[in-house]
Amino acid sequence: MDFSNYAKLVAEHAATLAHELEAELVLVHVINDRDIDNTRETVARLQDNKSRINIQKCIDQLFEDRKRDLEALKQSIDSGKQQVRGIVRNGVPFRELLTAISEEKADMMVMGIKGRSNLVDVMVGSQALKMFKRCPVTLVTVRQSDEKVTD
Repeated sequence: MDFSNYAKLVAEHAATLAHELEAELVLVHVINDRDIDNTRETVARLQDNKSRINIQKCIDQLFEDRKRDLEALKQSIDSGKQQVRGIVRNGVPFRELLTAISEEKADMMVMGIKGRSNLVDVMVGSQALKMFKRCPVTLVTVRQSDEKVTD
């Protein structure tokens, strides 16, 4: 779950599949290491001799915000008919997703083909493309209905 414009649609599709398959649904959000590095750089630039901003506190807040956002997303799709859990990780997104698949012993992964930026690397997002190439389980992709496919 990347909290893009498509995240709720993807989560709803995943919840429907989990319900139909009587499976547990694990929503995974990965805070990209680049976001953490950008937070560190921004805080360092904003600091002056008079103010001391705690970088770790900012990063901890980022994790708390993402956990809260994931919980809200979970609540918005949770019909109580299946178990839904949320996990927040940090690292390189596709690598963390592969690790989560292994650790959770997942049988299937559901993801959107576009990410946070709405920019598309050729036809799909860069993380989705990496997952297409490396995913060890069935990978179901969700495309928003107004997306155009080009030949």
